Amino acid sequence: MAAENGAHEGIEIPLQELSDINIEINVIVDQLVDEEAALHAKYELKKAALYKKREGVIAKIPKFWLTCLEKHPIITSLIEMEDAEAISYLQRIAIDRSTENPINYSIVFEFSENPYFTNRALVKEFDFTKRDEAKVVNHGIDWKEGKDLTAPAKKEQCDEDSDAFSENEDASFFCWFNDGNGSELADLIANDLFPNAGMYFTGSENSDDEDDTPVFDFANSDNEDDVNGDADSAESEDDAEDAPASKRAKRA
Repeated sequence: MAAENGAHEGIEIPLQELSDINIEINVIVDQLVDEEAALHAKYELKKAALYKKREGVIAKIPKFWLTCLEKHPIITSLIEMEDAEAISYLQRIAIDRSTENPINYSIVFEFSENPYFTNRALVKEFDFTKRDEAKVVNHGIDWKEGKDLTAPAKKEQCDEDSDAFSENEDASFFCWFNDGNGSELADLIANDLFPNAGMYFTGSENSDDEDDTPVFDFANSDNEDDVNGDADSAESEDDAEDAPASKRAKRA
């Protein structure tokens, strides 16, 4: 450690200058990410008519969306066994994008009559206009008596003022609908699972091409670099994950 600390002795000023330049570079990188995200959202909106046509086909396939969710390499690890039973009643997923700014959207899960809750649809709204300050609007779940999968008796408390869903490995998937943020999972659903639903259902995804799927993290941005040392290594070590880490191992 002492050797490492001494390795940069006498070059503190150029290292600071290098860090300052990297910060300016990252500003441009952030602009690129924003423009790519906006372009992706624009073309997702153009696909709306085709997604509507696809709904008619999906309606003929039992438990289509449950299968997609369970075959997704990340989302499957967020679903408990009891969640899967409730999700088996899921008939439709919709991504309702704003026509004025399509990077903003609502995620809608529509269910048939089920023994868990009375809602016809579970909705979560996201406004990414300010990339560092995602605005989230949650709509409550009206659980039937004794069927609340997010109940404190079975799960740690998950409420709108916390990110309990992402922090608690044992949280029900349905806690996400009350999570204070949840934008990372929203990204996966809106920009990966939903447009690639057919691929996930058939299991035709190629794990070697996972990096080709655009996933945009609007809620988190970090332009800071390590001012004390090797800027390149610090940049690689601090790269943010595009998708949330699995909360638990996949169910057998």
